[in-house]
Amino acid sequence: MFVCIVAFGSDPQIPLVLGCTVAGIIALVIGYSWDEMLEGMIEGITQSLEAILILLLIGVLVGVWIASGTVPTMIYYGLMVINDKFFLAASMAICGLVAFVIGSWGTVGTIGIALMGIGIALGVDAPLVAGSVISGAYLGEIISPLSDATNLTAAVVGRSVFDVVKRALVPTLVATAVALVAYLVIGLASNSAGDVTSGTGPLLENIAGTFNVSPVTLLPMLVMVVCIAVKVPAIPSMLFGAIVGALVAVFAQGVPVGDLVFIATEGFVSNSGYEMLDSLLTAGGMLSMMNTISIIIIAMAFGGLMKSTGQMEALIRPLVARLHSFGPLNATTSGMCIVSNLILPDQYLGISVPGQMFSDEYDKRAIDRTYLSTGLLGGGAVTSPLIPWNTCGIYCMSILGVGALAYAPYAFFDIAMVVVTVVWGFFVAHKVKAEAPFVAKEAASEASLARDEEQRAFNETIDHIAEQEAASSSAS
Repeated sequence: MFVCIVAFGSDPQIPLVLGCTVAGIIALVIGYSWDEMLEGMIEGITQSLEAILILLLIGVLVGVWIASGTVPTMIYYGLMVINDKFFLAASMAICGLVAFVIGSWGTVGTIGIALMGIGIALGVDAPLVAGSVISGAYLGEIISPLSDATNLTAAVVGRSVFDVVKRALVPTLVATAVALVAYLVIGLASNSAGDVTSGTGPLLENIAGTFNVSPVTLLPMLVMVVCIAVKVPAIPSMLFGAIVGALVAVFAQGVPVGDLVFIATEGFVSNSGYEMLDSLLTAGGMLSMMNTISIIIIAMAFGGLMKSTGQMEALIRPLVARLHSFGPLNATTSGMCIVSNLILPDQYLGISVPGQMFSDEYDKRAIDRTYLSTGLLGGGAVTSPLIPWNTCGIYCMSILGVGALAYAPYAFFDIAMVVVTVVWGFFVAHKVKAEAPFVAKEAASEASLARDEEQRAFNETIDHIAEQEAASSSAS
């Protein structure tokens, strides 16, 4: 997989298929049948079905929220607060807001470019600006229930995306505070001087000229926040957010209902005539998620095959045999994510492969899998853009025009998140240990319910066969 991705610039799908092929050959050699391998792959894919449905809704949500003016309004208000002394901190915050909705790559490739131009015009060093953009983009990536990373992580650990985000909240907030303070200190100590409005003015003017910018357009976001607060499941929450967004698009922006159907499917296409804005806001749509979904399906099949044939256990056992508490286990999880990003090298694989490697170990120790998800995000999601040969690093370098090794020391959030995640694991180790009996009891209860359901289905099948045989006997 490393050779295909680095040497040939391949997307992860075909390397994953090749990985499945090699794993399948090994499984055949050690005595597993095709049916056993297929069952393992199907089980792995089944685990990701909720995440796949959520990703499809995210595509709809993003397109509709752009049409409703929700995303443009967030960008507009964010750009309004920029000044030279607080530029780096504001750059991170704005990128975090935008990435919350459209993801890290879309943020880097749109508003990130604009911020690079503004920062350089202010006299800020390009690696510093790039570091703040990367920090904000990957802050949004790991804290948003709409992002690919959090939904992939939720699929891997088999938990709700809201539970995954909630568990990661404390270390993320700490890392965010560290990064913002660092950017504020650098900004206040700098002697940069320049006109911020010369960089933001045209973008603000075109947003205001294309959309009706007002607090009303933030209503869909408010609905999502309320749904999360009252613990509405992810799929209904996103559906409500999309419906409210559609209503705002119709009544506040004057978008025809028929156009919304196209936007939900194909995505929003901006035709303002201003290239930066059109690039930024041409996004979303259910079909835009198909590439991500294909990666998740194949990655989960690969993990399911490795787990069901014992190859995952053989890889992880030497790593965890001497780890007796959650702190070292969490640190090892994050470390394996970084190693995966280095050698595989792709963010999806940096999350999915270690996640599937360690999931059974967390179950054996009665550790809730949301703790696993924080280790995956804190090690796998945030380090991918810092590695020059990782797909995320390659993309960010090519878009921002700054080498990964140049901006990496200034991506304060990404660096802080790794450190905070590891330290956090040692701080919560006693809490994890205290929760273990309750987690074990809950797991036993779920297993009992699953067995009862299987028995009920089996009995229904037997009864159905008996009824068919009785009907056949009566007919004859």
